[in-house]
Amino acid sequence: MRNFITGILIFVSTLIYSQNNVATDSVNLRIYNAGKYYIKEVKIKVGENEYVIKDIWKKKYSDFIKVPYIWSNNGIETTVIVKRMFKYDDWFTSINLPIDHIGEKKIENGTYTLELKARLKKKILKIEQDLIKTE
Repeated sequence: MRNFITGILIFVSTLIYSQNNVATDSVNLRIYNAGKYYIKEVKIKVGENEYVIKDIWKKKYSDFIKVPYIWSNNGIETTVIVKRMFKYDDWFTSINLPIDHIGEKKIENGTYTLELKARLKKKILKIEQDLIKTE
């Protein structure tokens, strides 16, 4: 009888522990370049970590990376190369920082695509970002 009760306690404790064990890096994220310029590098800041994705051609997707969580509006640094004929290429960098995350929900699991659209107006780079849930 004592072995039976011990076995049930071990089974219940492992069951409870497995439910509370939350996996880190549970959001799969990729970047879609919706703009007309070549994206050389995107740095996404999540908490204290920085995730780097490089070389995304226009109208193409990057590979998936795993991040612990993401917001709908993220701190990103984007470097874009504008190809010029008969001249040197122009490099532009934009840093987008969210003011705060009040009213936003932290996304902690799932597969998402961060759509970036780079616009160049009077030699000022503007990046629009849209987070889309993918299947």
